[in-house]
Amino acid sequence: MTSMTSEKPSESQLRLALAQFLFAKDIDIETLYRALGADLSSADAEAVSHMAGIIDGVRLATAKIRAHGLDDWAKK
Repeated sequence: MTSMTSEKPSESQLRLALAQFLFAKDIDIETLYRALGADLSSADAEAVSHMAGIIDGVRLATAKIRAHGLDDWAKK
């Protein structure tokens, strides 16, 4: 848990934390979106494109975590 005086994590740090959580709980990102009730089919094209980039990044991070372990995945 972070203290009240610490800085907020950046968006990329939050995405990394999400990827680590999803890996730890063996949840794929599409399942998460369905559970949250997110329907990307009704979103505008720019939003869908942005979300696709985030999804790809989370997939890549979780694949690297699986292949190289939580401590060493970013070094590979």
